[in-house]
Amino acid sequence: MRIAVVGVGPRGLSVVERVVSHTRAGGPPVELLLVEPGPLGIGVHDPQQPDHLLLNTVASQLTIFSDERMVPGAPVTPGPDLQQWCEATSAVPGPVAFDTFLPRALLGRYLGWAAQDLLDRCPERLAVRHLRTVATGVVPLGPGAVVTTADGERHVVDLAVVTVGHGLPAATPVPSDGVVDAPYPLPGAVEAVPDGATVAVLGSGLAGMDVVAALTVGRGGRFTAGGYRPSGREPRIVVVNRSGWLPCARPALPAGRRPRPARYLTAEAIAALHRAGPGGLDFRRDVEPLVRAEIRARMAGATAEQLRVVDDVLSPHPRAWTGYRQFHDAVVERAGADLREAELGLGVSLVKEGLEVLRDHREALRTAVDPPGLTAASHRWFLQEYAPLVNRVVIGPQKERIRELLQLLVAGIVQLGPGPAPELARAGDGWELRSAHLAEPLTVPVDVVVRAHLSWPSADPAVDPVGASLRRWVEPGHGVPGHLRLDRDGRPVARAGGVAGGVAVFGPVAEGASYYNHYVPSPRQWSRALTDLDRVLGPALQAAASASVATATA
Repeated sequence: MRIAVVGVGPRGLSVVERVVSHTRAGGPPVELLLVEPGPLGIGVHDPQQPDHLLLNTVASQLTIFSDERMVPGAPVTPGPDLQQWCEATSAVPGPVAFDTFLPRALLGRYLGWAAQDLLDRCPERLAVRHLRTVATGVVPLGPGAVVTTADGERHVVDLAVVTVGHGLPAATPVPSDGVVDAPYPLPGAVEAVPDGATVAVLGSGLAGMDVVAALTVGRGGRFTAGGYRPSGREPRIVVVNRSGWLPCARPALPAGRRPRPARYLTAEAIAALHRAGPGGLDFRRDVEPLVRAEIRARMAGATAEQLRVVDDVLSPHPRAWTGYRQFHDAVVERAGADLREAELGLGVSLVKEGLEVLRDHREALRTAVDPPGLTAASHRWFLQEYAPLVNRVVIGPQKERIRELLQLLVAGIVQLGPGPAPELARAGDGWELRSAHLAEPLTVPVDVVVRAHLSWPSADPAVDPVGASLRRWVEPGHGVPGHLRLDRDGRPVARAGGVAGGVAVFGPVAEGASYYNHYVPSPRQWSRALTDLDRVLGPALQAAASASVATATA
């Protein structure tokens, strides 16, 4: 049997781990083709990137190996998680606390090590070939598929597992028009931004915080107990986003914390809604009330003010402000209050406990989106409005990053843009940000614009040639540009009808068909990512074994 893994970053490396685990049992030979132009497993986690670019998941919650809790009843390949590996290899001096946000470069080194460790553990029946080239297309062929590569080769396989992640790395942009279209790789993406220029950073999520770090600490500035000490090489940074609010800070995490079982936002409740409304759910009407009920249950004993804070945070619509000062002061005040709640941490802050429902019970949100899913209109609303809201509330930067951003505001290095979702317009040799939600209009001139948000799946064939090839024969997902229609097992639904059994799509390129595919598995808890891979790999390998037995018998 031949299996191709197209794109071998962290998600593709999980495919390798599952194949290694399953092929330890007896069976026919299996050939695994790993189509990846760079080092295996690393993806966007460059081991050489600066240490001020941090992970937003704590060290103890990242692994590339498997255990019995992650995939109950399935074969496993045990190994160290990121925290254990760092301590065993002395990758960092001294012990590593379970809740440490480590440099992203360390995850890159861990993934590279794990890739080699998995290859060293391959059973005799499993042969692995690393094709150091770019995949340019994946198309179905009978029960299998054909993978084409940039070197002109065609590889006929029984199963192509597409895990292209965030696509090919973009070349370092030269902002001749004053626009940096891609925030990564850093620091290269913003090296051409002149010292002292005024730069608009569009987006205040994780990518936006990385850009701010690269333009401040990355240029020699440093944070001290008394605030930020500039190097003199920083530009003036204007932070802009759709809502106007800064993202919520990640809260302190108690040791050994596990999410409480849900009372209302459960898979059973979602299934009951599907049975009652077979035409698809309306998220706002059917699912969001379960989210709110779960939050209220989690916040039992909260004050009216604490409940109001959570309701305000979960409001997706930007406010209409009188003027810039009112807007600025409200944003800074909310960010400071949120930071204080984050420092109290989970288990203490009822505000953070309530909001953490969106993270703890993410699987229920996935269940709502999974086929038969939402109505087309509700699905688009969920992707365009609710998913970004969840990102802002519980998938945001570390609390340390928010504290630093507030210090940069005090130091005058950073300023807030002119209200929520300002208009961007060309003005002479530069650009202007024009307020859209301030009663007293305000215009901010800028020299450079950095688009610091990631939109995936990408519609750019230069960044994602495999996605472009899939879109030619896969039905679009709910009419959303770039999104693919996939079934529950990641199988593409063809435009001509039917499901392509020889192709399965996972990771960021599957975003839209399912929800929240941008993560590395966590140890010692059930893993949706690995379970989904087993739903495809297990039957395929079993079918190959059965066919081999039938042939031998004949």
